[in-house]
Amino acid sequence: MENRDKHQIEQTQIFVARFQDEGRELLVSNLKVVLSAGALLYASFYGLDYALAPENHITFLCLRLFVVFNHLAGVALLFSKFGTKIAAPLSIWEANISTLAIAIMTIFLGGFQSNYYVGIVFVLFITGLFLTWTVKVTILNGLLALFSYFVVNVFFSPPQSLKLIDAVSPFFFIGGSVFLTAFANYSKETTRRRDLSMRMQIEKANEELKELDNAKMRFFSNVSHELRSPLTLILGPLETLLKGQQNQQDTRPLLQAMEGNARRLLRQVNTLLDFAKVDAGMLECKYEFDSIGRIIQGLATAARPHLANRKIDLVLEGIETIPYTTFDPDKVETMIANLLSNAIKFTPDGGRITMRTAEEGGIIWFEVEDTGIGIPEDKLDAVFERFVQVDDKHNRRQEGTGLGLAMVKQLAKLHAGKVTVRSKLGQGTTFRVELPKEGSDSKALERRRVVGRRHEDQISYARNMALISTAAEEKSGTQQETLLADVLRSRFGDNRDIADRVRNSAPPDAHKVLVVEDNPDLRLFIATNLADDYQVELAKDGVEGLELAKRWVPDLIVSDIMMPRMDGYELTRQVRKDPSLSQVPVILATAKSGGDAVAEGLEVGANDYLAKPFEIRELKARVSAQLRTRRLERNLSERESRLAAIGQMTSAIVHDLKNPLSSIIGFAELTRQDVLSGKESAMVTQDLEPVISEANRLSHMIAEVLDFARGSSSELNLVPTELSGYLETVCLPMKQKLAAMGIELILQHESGISPLVNIDNDRMLRVIENLIRNAQEAIWAGGRDGRDKHIWITTRSADRSVSIRIADDGPGIPPEMISNIFDAFATGKKRTGTGLGLATVRNLVIAHGGEITVEAKGAEGGAAFLFTLPKIPDEKK
Repeated sequence: MENRDKHQIEQTQIFVARFQDEGRELLVSNLKVVLSAGALLYASFYGLDYALAPENHITFLCLRLFVVFNHLAGVALLFSKFGTKIAAPLSIWEANISTLAIAIMTIFLGGFQSNYYVGIVFVLFITGLFLTWTVKVTILNGLLALFSYFVVNVFFSPPQSLKLIDAVSPFFFIGGSVFLTAFANYSKETTRRRDLSMRMQIEKANEELKELDNAKMRFFSNVSHELRSPLTLILGPLETLLKGQQNQQDTRPLLQAMEGNARRLLRQVNTLLDFAKVDAGMLECKYEFDSIGRIIQGLATAARPHLANRKIDLVLEGIETIPYTTFDPDKVETMIANLLSNAIKFTPDGGRITMRTAEEGGIIWFEVEDTGIGIPEDKLDAVFERFVQVDDKHNRRQEGTGLGLAMVKQLAKLHAGKVTVRSKLGQGTTFRVELPKEGSDSKALERRRVVGRRHEDQISYARNMALISTAAEEKSGTQQETLLADVLRSRFGDNRDIADRVRNSAPPDAHKVLVVEDNPDLRLFIATNLADDYQVELAKDGVEGLELAKRWVPDLIVSDIMMPRMDGYELTRQVRKDPSLSQVPVILATAKSGGDAVAEGLEVGANDYLAKPFEIRELKARVSAQLRTRRLERNLSERESRLAAIGQMTSAIVHDLKNPLSSIIGFAELTRQDVLSGKESAMVTQDLEPVISEANRLSHMIAEVLDFARGSSSELNLVPTELSGYLETVCLPMKQKLAAMGIELILQHESGISPLVNIDNDRMLRVIENLIRNAQEAIWAGGRDGRDKHIWITTRSADRSVSIRIADDGPGIPPEMISNIFDAFATGKKRTGTGLGLATVRNLVIAHGGEITVEAKGAEGGAAFLFTLPKIPDEKK
């Protein structure tokens, strides 16, 4: 009652505020027109002044111009915010200026005897009829006009013209005008109020209709989801069983899944049919003697195994004390089952549900209390409405059609009872149903229970009660399983053996598929049908799915849309925002159908749409198609990268070849001038040294490009070579050159006997030179001036291979560069070079049948490259 009164006061305040706003807007609009037209009419009556009072026409003209100026100034003012705020007092001012000027004119025309008072009547009618004044403002304006007319004439008219009889006619007509305009404005105001009230009612009805339409759309979407999901879990396993594709040990779990979802489907259909009966007025109670305590006990027994798995305590209070009474057992059982299902859905693991019942006076009541999430206070009145769900979003926390509580209300009303709810957000909710102790058929049945009735009646009553009890026990099992089908799912989705097989069935190199579905049965069923061909991981909602996707980086995601915490749409958005997941294909599998649903899914970035119920072969075909498309996209991306690399290589090579060529040309020109000028041969030789150096550098760069182009398929001139002697020979000139730079090259052989290897001496020299040059450049880049600088070449012989380690004491390699250090064009921070040196080294080592690795920071302090080469077997030496 208090909420209803508060709501009514709020609606009244809204109506008054809107009525005033509309009146102000209408007044401003009409006042502009009235003042503009009034200025024109007021000026045009100057001709009448000139004809009736030529001797005073100048005075009359000044009065009229003053009024016209006021009117035009008022029009201009109304175009400003300040003018719109003072529109009401401005309108009264403009009206009274007009009537005052006319009253002054009557002084010169005989006072009360002048007929010019008709102008005042004219002004009153125009303002009263065209301006949206209230009755009070209209009367006030009329009284001011009447007062100004009489005051001006009484105090300023000639004494001989002041006759009371002459004032009667003006007073009557002006006063009558005030009355008529006040009545007209009263009628207009009443009409405006009625019109606004009707418009607001229409707007409210339109909003309610839109809300109802949206609620119905959400309801049908939910119903579609609740019907299609069980159908998927009936048709899918049936298809699998008919094809004989299942393992023998999986047959029973599949059949259990089919049975559980068939019961769930039956429950939804029964609910829809019951509502159809309610709308048609055909739903009736079939009263019988029964016990509400027995029904509560039966439903609690059916629910306990599921609650035990979730560690939810179920407490029963007062069920033993409730006597047998008359009610419709099926409908009361439906009410209790709906309330219990609702409590189970919204109670977290480890929570508590209490079911209690008692008799008070002429009623029997029962309550279902939970420690769940609670209901917001502003939503309490809506929980029993059809097509309304408190958690009514894509990412709703629980499945359901939203009809359960509405059905409880209808069934309680059918028993002449009621249902109420109390809740605290975050603490829990309690639903209470109150029913009359005796139903409408109780009198007819009561006769057979009265002590002292005929012995035959007592025997008949006992027999009937026994039959009722037996029938109730026989049907209770299947009936309760159907009523609690939403929460008592089959055990298929919780089968750990099947889940473990799903994760371990596919080969290690198979594509990775992430299945995100809140229905455990459907989630595991989809996974079992994909597990033979793909690595599969499972997630129960969008939040868990996103976290798993970031860790696991799947090749494809199959997701439901309507899920708790995060729906499929939001999951797809987040996947598209993540750089590491943005290219992963997403297939949305849902019961939502229609073009809008498909468009919404595609707009957020989904690649495909799978409508429930779907066939397994369709699911497999779509998954395969998306993975095939993704593979083609990757190949295309790799080709684009290769083309870009070729362009980059061309640009880098041209740039790096240009510098030594420019140097060669420059020094050659200097040499030519020296020769022409007859300089000594020593100076000519000095000028030729840079030419030779740059030519060698150019030759080396060209060799790098050619070696890289040949790759690991280079044709090698392999000859048996004693490794230690070979290294001593090729490193000697390098030692001298490095010594001049302050770098000591140290050659170490850890094996006593030098192994024989098959190598191409020229190509292996290229490998050694590249690695030593790389070490030398790294040392100088590290700025180790004033300290000893070293490069170590260490060989070690194993049974079938020999390793060569080239290390330095430079700054090392940044860790982020290790992964692509051997890629083409990975020049690091070097300003010169083609970026092909280490790529060429890797290719040449591989061509020799060896391997190469790198340490970012070796024991010596800097980077260390280690490559192995196969040894020549002893029997072939």
